[in-house]
Amino acid sequence: MSTQQSTREAITDGVITAKVRAALGEDPITASYDICVQTLAGIVELSGFVGTDIVRIEALHVTGHVHGVLRVEDSLDVRRLG
Repeated sequence: MSTQQSTREAITDGVITAKVRAALGEDPITASYDICVQTLAGIVELSGFVGTDIVRIEALHVTGHVHGVLRVEDSLDVRRLG
């Protein structure tokens, strides 16, 4: 089995990544955070820093409801300021 993505899979993953980024940017809870989105074979990994567990949960929820997302992997780090 090849570990390289086909062109079709790469394009599909790119579309999913763009949709997730847009959804996170439109959500009032997650919009102000710089959340990194990476997609491989429909599995989306979120990484970066958020301020609260509420933001982390919302980011996972929003991502999970984007068409084409098969699974969401949580690599977000909660860092409270102050």
